[in-house]
Amino acid sequence: MPALVTLLIGHRGTGKTSFLRGLKEYAREREIQIACWDLDGEMERAGGGTTAEIFARGEQHFRALEHKTLLDLVDRARHRTFIAVGAGFEGPPPADAHVLWLRRSTDAHGRSFLNRPRLNPELSPFAEYKQRFHVRQQRFHDWAQEELLLPEGYSGGLEALALGDQIDIPHAITLLPENFRAWADFLEKRRGWNVASWEIRDDLLSEDEVELALETVPAEKILYAQRKSTSRPEYVRADWALELGEPPSASHILSLHEREEDFISTLAKLSVLSWKCEWLKLAVEVKDFTELKAGHQWWLQDPEKRIFLPRSPDGRWRWYRSLFGPRMPLHFVREGEGSALDQPPLWQVLAQPACKQNFAAVLGSPVEHSRSPLEHAEFFRERGLPVVAVRVPEEEFPVALDFLRELGLTHAAVTSPLKKLAWASATRLTADARKTQAANTLAISGAEIHAHNTDVLALQEISRELKGYKNVWLWGGRGIKSSVKAAWPEAIEISARRPETHRASHRRVRR
Repeated sequence: MPALVTLLIGHRGTGKTSFLRGLKEYAREREIQIACWDLDGEMERAGGGTTAEIFARGEQHFRALEHKTLLDLVDRARHRTFIAVGAGFEGPPPADAHVLWLRRSTDAHGRSFLNRPRLNPELSPFAEYKQRFHVRQQRFHDWAQEELLLPEGYSGGLEALALGDQIDIPHAITLLPENFRAWADFLEKRRGWNVASWEIRDDLLSEDEVELALETVPAEKILYAQRKSTSRPEYVRADWALELGEPPSASHILSLHEREEDFISTLAKLSVLSWKCEWLKLAVEVKDFTELKAGHQWWLQDPEKRIFLPRSPDGRWRWYRSLFGPRMPLHFVREGEGSALDQPPLWQVLAQPACKQNFAAVLGSPVEHSRSPLEHAEFFRERGLPVVAVRVPEEEFPVALDFLRELGLTHAAVTSPLKKLAWASATRLTADARKTQAANTLAISGAEIHAHNTDVLALQEISRELKGYKNVWLWGGRGIKSSVKAAWPEAIEISARRPETHRASHRRVRR
């Protein structure tokens, strides 16, 4: 049986309270009996005031009430209970509670909140978040028995994962050390998951963890990855890392994880080994779109036997693997950070339609924070198209756009700093795009690239709200600067780098 109490932990703004509401609604619709509590809300009822008012009595008082309220909720649990705790909760978590860490890929970027208790009023909310981030991150890592990555703009749909309901995941998931902190509970919750393979990597797990996994995971679901050991159980499928040298016996998969400096030489080195295995896997670091294209073409030469899993330090190729990984013989997904940031998270597997031929994207740098993939998902799902976020550095834009079109890109939202480059790439411009010399929307059909700028429409709407202001100041702007100037020709530009552009008082003056 799953643990009676599950603690939801995570940084400020991750979405713990929203996830809790989704769980409650999901259970109600399916007549599943669970209890859902927001610890801050229960503290307000117990403490007779708002969270800010309770905190104003002193952090020590706040933490003591927080701990007492949590233990009271745990004591009252009679059926499955989910409790969301604040990011500053210092623990320890209740001994028998299962700890689920809710994460977003943008957690490390920082967030500002003006409606949360201030722990250090001398710092800005953003600086306060950043100051405490690493301590909290380590605490969450140490406590978590399970992780779940949420998308930007998340509004529901992953509740089945938390409850352990039956879902289909026809791909591989790598087992990690944290999964063994509550191994029986971990297995129980995933008993209803139709997972193709559980990867056991001998370089990530201890000998005891490897042995436990081999004893309890069904043999037909095991993929044994040899990264440091030359011995393995004979009854499981094996993935032999070529960094160990020639395999002593036949392996199901031969894989390469370390590359030559020259990427083409890496491909040539691997290709000659095709006859020695059932599948050949290339999982090396890929530096740019030129190399990504070469790896993609290598896979297409023998798609039934070859597997191309591009890696990067920051997960920039996740979009590629989410679109084309399901077509390959082996595809990896992850629950939290996984073993590689380029592995698509579970939410993407469950929410994103298959890429049959074409797809839509948001292009930018950075782009991880974008909510566009979820906001546009329903519109494009009706048209059978997945939507992905693609990070494109400015210097790679021409090569990237050509390759994305080759892959099947038909619609793109474009964010800074790529709007002028998108405008310059177009074969046809709308009046707004021509006027601003910037494009935030591309529609692609064959050799034609149609460009439009919707920033102007949004800014015109804003301008109607600001009619009473005589002066408009533009600080920064980059990709939307031309659109702002189109809406407000008299806008005064301010630059933190070029102080000479300050041309008047900083006060807003009303007529």
